[in-house]
Amino acid sequence: MHCISLLSDFGSNSSSISKIKGVLLQQTPTSQLIDVSHHVSTNNVSEAAYLTLSNYKFYPQNSIHLILIGLFQGKPPAIVLHVADGHYFISAENEIIPSLFEKDAITSYKIATLENGIFITDWVKTIVPICQAIQSNTLDLSNFPIVTNNNKSVFVPSFAKGNTLDCHVLFIDTFGNIIINFTKKEWEENWNKRNFILSFSRTSEIHEISTDYHSHEPGSKICRFNEAGFLEILQIQGHAANTFGLSVYKKDHLIYFTIKLQFK
Repeated sequence: MHCISLLSDFGSNSSSISKIKGVLLQQTPTSQLIDVSHHVSTNNVSEAAYLTLSNYKFYPQNSIHLILIGLFQGKPPAIVLHVADGHYFISAENEIIPSLFEKDAITSYKIATLENGIFITDWVKTIVPICQAIQSNTLDLSNFPIVTNNNKSVFVPSFAKGNTLDCHVLFIDTFGNIIINFTKKEWEENWNKRNFILSFSRTSEIHEISTDYHSHEPGSKICRFNEAGFLEILQIQGHAANTFGLSVYKKDHLIYFTIKLQFK
């Protein structure tokens, strides 16, 4: 079984995903096509990076992950194959995938440019030979130029002011769970597991990291580190984002909410 995952910002009202799957199933009929999400905010690279990081490790080694964001940006648009952690990621030439790995843990190759293609099916047909070669274990990358990555994070960094961190909402899932741009790695490396206050409105605070649901009453607000290693705010049997009036941070928005982590 050969897995190909698809992540895009095409939404559910477009026929693009159906066309992509049609082309792939014609040319790689043994592939299992899996939808990660098609509701990434338009051209939102941090959201796409978070969803990729949250999912790819659960797939078999040598899986192919198509990151269908900003495919026709660039003059001409380039297609890049990233090889990292035993997986293959195919994307436009952007920083979504390089930002997820240390520089020596990823190698990227420019596998094509779209000189004439203007349709999503042109993009997919261009990558089909690469997918076929990966699946047949005949991929030879020696003829493709290596792309130099700066590996700069696409996640908006939290901002430290003394013992306080200003954080932002990175992603909100269907259940209203709020993921913020603070990781377990940061927690363990820099903050020494000190006591803290997580505040995200005038009346809403959390003082501890939770590891379960069952010990909390319905309506309770808790935070935990999720499987991707990011801090997540939840409301038991509720919709935290609506309850606390939080929304995803966007650079072009003049009004946004800061979540404060104050350490003692």
